[in-house]
Amino acid sequence: MIKLNSVYKSFNGTEILKNLTSGFSEKTVYCVMGKSGIGKTTLLNIISGMLEPDSGSVSGTEKLKKSFVFQENRLIPHLSAYNNLKFVTDDGKKITEALKLSRLLDDKEKTPEEMSGGMKRRLAIARAAAFEGDIFFIDEPLYGLDIKTSQDILSMIKKMLTGKTAFIITHSTAEAYFLADKIIFLNSSPVSELIIKDISCFSSPEEIEKFI
Repeated sequence: MIKLNSVYKSFNGTEILKNLTSGFSEKTVYCVMGKSGIGKTTLLNIISGMLEPDSGSVSGTEKLKKSFVFQENRLIPHLSAYNNLKFVTDDGKKITEALKLSRLLDDKEKTPEEMSGGMKRRLAIARAAAFEGDIFFIDEPLYGLDIKTSQDILSMIKKMLTGKTAFIITHSTAEAYFLADKIIFLNSSPVSELIIKDISCFSSPEEIEKFI
């Protein structure tokens, strides 16, 4: 169990998280939803340990291996796709499996500079898969992609997260409906409570939209 205990975080005097207490199950995919600027990325960064709370505590992630997919791909532009993955693991089998998962095995010698936006996004996700974390933190996985590419990447993420714990920031109800076991709704500012709903509560993306 991952726990937040009375977590408080502010930036330049603006409260983002205020006395926030909540718990999250392992081997569960959470999609985090809420309006822009409400604190979704701050919440993920606090849970992951990339950001320290001003007060309060986070427990349950200390011994977990963490994989990240940032909103920006953050690839190494002059390295091949293969060597971008080799940067996070020396296990050739894991690299090959991740490249197969992302349908980039035939493009393994290409650099990010030679790739389309969709290929670069798949490579960023493949890197997280190759690192093979126990827990994944994914910020806007489909940011800036077309519909066809988005469908391919969603399927890739679904496979990658099987049996894993994950927190995914998204604005898309369709994306959340496809990927999530549970949805975390942030609906107040500062965030002092999380509304967490099982995906079985919703019969369609439109039902999620109505709830929001």
